[in-house]
Amino acid sequence: MSYKLASICNLRSVSEQCRTRWMNSDTPSEEGDVESILQLMKSFPGQACKNPVSIEAKTTRGISAAHTGDTYLSYDVTFGFACINKKQKSKQCEDYQVILTCPSDFCLGKFSCCRTRWFDVDNPKGKGDYETLLQLQMLYPSEVCTQPVAIEAMTLSGVPAHKTGEIFQAYDAAHGFACVNDEQPGGKLCQDYKVRFTCPLTFCTQSTVI
Repeated sequence: MSYKLASICNLRSVSEQCRTRWMNSDTPSEEGDVESILQLMKSFPGQACKNPVSIEAKTTRGISAAHTGDTYLSYDVTFGFACINKKQKSKQCEDYQVILTCPSDFCLGKFSCCRTRWFDVDNPKGKGDYETLLQLQMLYPSEVCTQPVAIEAMTLSGVPAHKTGEIFQAYDAAHGFACVNDEQPGGKLCQDYKVRFTCPLTFCTQSTVI
C-alpha cells in the first residue's frame, strides 16, 4: 500500500499568510507589461488569490522592480502590476514576473485539504537555513508535490516568516525557502525555519491516506 500524503484538512498551526510562485502572464508587447490580479487568476487558476496582502515584482532576469529605473502605472494589491512603454523615457518596459502574498482564507480555501506537513531539514549553523523544494522532493518524494500552489514558512518557535524582519533569498512556491546568514543586517544568523506546501488537489486525490 502506498502512503503519499500529508495533512488532510489539518487546520492547526496556521501561519496566517502564504506566498504563491512567481507568475508571468504577459510580455512587454507594444503597450507594455501588465500583470493584473484578474489576469493572473485567469492564467494561473487556483494559484493567485483575489485579495492579496502584498505584491512583489522583478524582471525575468531577476532584477527587483525597485532597481530597473522603469516607471509603473500600477504596482499595488488592488490592480496588480503595470508597466506601460509610452510612460518610459527612452526604452521599453522590462519583462516582469510577480509573486503574491495571500491571506489566510486563500491558504485555507479549497486547497486546504491538500497541504503537506511541516518540514525542517536544515538549520542556520552553516551558511543559512535552506528548505528548498528540490531538496524536500529528493528526501520526501511521496510527500511533496512537484508544483505547489503556495508555501508557508515559520520559525520553529512559531513566528511567521514575514514577521521576523529577516531577508530571504528565496520564499516562493516554485523554489522553496532560503535564508542566508551573510544577507542579514547586523551580522546576525538566520532563525531556524520550517515550511509546508499547499499542493494541487490532484496530488491528494492520487494519494492513499492513512
